[in-house]
Amino acid sequence: MPDYTVSNTVAPAGAGYGVNTNTTDATVTVAATRITSSNTIYYVKAKVVAVATGTFGSDVAVYERLACIKNVAGTVTLQGSVTAIATIESNAAWDCTIGVSGTSIVVNVTGAAATAVTWHVQLETISVKTYITAYGNV
Repeated sequence: MPDYTVSNTVAPAGAGYGVNTNTTDATVTVAATRITSSNTIYYVKAKVVAVATGTFGSDVAVYERLACIKNVAGTVTLQGSVTAIATIESNAAWDCTIGVSGTSIVVNVTGAAATAVTWHVQLETISVKTYITAYGNV
């Protein structure tokens, strides 16, 4: 199964490990990516914790997002819209989203202007490919 990465950090996909990234402004930043396989459907769950690091604990947030992403013959798209299970934040300028870029699933985070924020992302996926003959109809 492919790994997900951020900067130089790599963790096994679906293993519950996380990756960290930092933001210092309100620019949308890729926090984690997961390469997809052709002809595969993915259930995607992103759990994110964030803290302002300049004045530790002054602003904090947790997010949980769900998405269905499909790779059909190498074309990756979001099926429907991302569901926000949890958004608990002290700074409404911050945000977390799931999307696609090329053939990858991406988790994007957005901080606030002139604010150092550390983000921790757990990206979990469950996937299924096309019909598997040996298993018959389920």
